[in-house]
Amino acid sequence: MDTVYQSTKANFPPLPFSSIKIMKIDAAAAAVQARRDKTIRFGLLSSIKAVENRSDEVMAHETEEKEVEENLNVSQIKQHLFAALQGINRGIFGVPSAKKSEIQNLVELLEAQNPTPEPTLCLEKVAGAWKLIYSTISILGSKRTKLGLRDFINLGDFIQTINVDQGKAVNVIEFSARGLTLLSGQLTIDASFKIVSNSRVDISYQKSVITPDQLMNVFRKNYDLLLQIFNPDGWLEITYVDDALRIGRDDKGNIFILERIEIC
Repeated sequence: MDTVYQSTKANFPPLPFSSIKIMKIDAAAAAVQARRDKTIRFGLLSSIKAVENRSDEVMAHETEEKEVEENLNVSQIKQHLFAALQGINRGIFGVPSAKKSEIQNLVELLEAQNPTPEPTLCLEKVAGAWKLIYSTISILGSKRTKLGLRDFINLGDFIQTINVDQGKAVNVIEFSARGLTLLSGQLTIDASFKIVSNSRVDISYQKSVITPDQLMNVFRKNYDLLLQIFNPDGWLEITYVDDALRIGRDDKGNIFILERIEIC
C-alpha cells in the first residue's frame, strides 16, 4: 500500500508555491481585464447610443425645418428672401457661404412655386424694366482692384429693360467716380434674345458704350474686363416670374434676382 502511494506521489509531484502564486495573479488579472472590457463595451455602447440620439435629433430638426419651409407661401418666402438680401450689396463683392446657401434655398422654394412655368409663352410677364437685387456674379480680388472698385469707383443700380416686340434687352450699370469732382455715368450693353424653349432664351451681345467720355477714360484700360463680367452672351433660363419678381439662371451657373420697377 505504501509502495503504491509513493508511486502516485512520484507521478504527481506537488506544485511549487511560486506556481500557485502565478496562477492566482493570472486569475486576478483576467478578472480585472474582464471588468475593463465590460466597462469599455458599456462606454462604447453609451457613445453609440448618444450618437444615435443626436442623429435622431438632427434628423427630426431637419424634417421640421423642411416641413416649415414647404408650408411657406410665396409672400412669406419673399419676406425671408428680402431679409436675407439686406446688407450684401447685391452679392457683387462676394457673400459668405452660409448666406449664399440661405439665399439659394429660398430661391429654390420660390422656383418650386413658380406661377409662370412657361414664361416665354407669355412674355408680357417679362417685358418692362427690372432692377437687379442679387447675383452670384462676384467682382473679387484683382478684378475689383483693376476696376478701381476698392478705392474711387462706386457701383450704382443695375437696370435691365426688355422690349419683347423687338426681342431686345438693354442693361445699364451705373457708376460714380470720386475725384476732384463726383463723376457719374453708366455702362450700357445692348443685347438681343430669341426663344429656344418654354422657359429659356438665347442672348447675344450686340454693342456697349460707357458715358460720359470721362468715365470711359477711367475704364479704358480694363474695358475688356468690364465686359467680361457683365457680358450677357449665352442662354438664360427664367425659373420664376410674377408681376413683381423675376429669377433667372444662366449657362455659367449664375443666379439673378430682379424686381420690377417703373421708369418715368
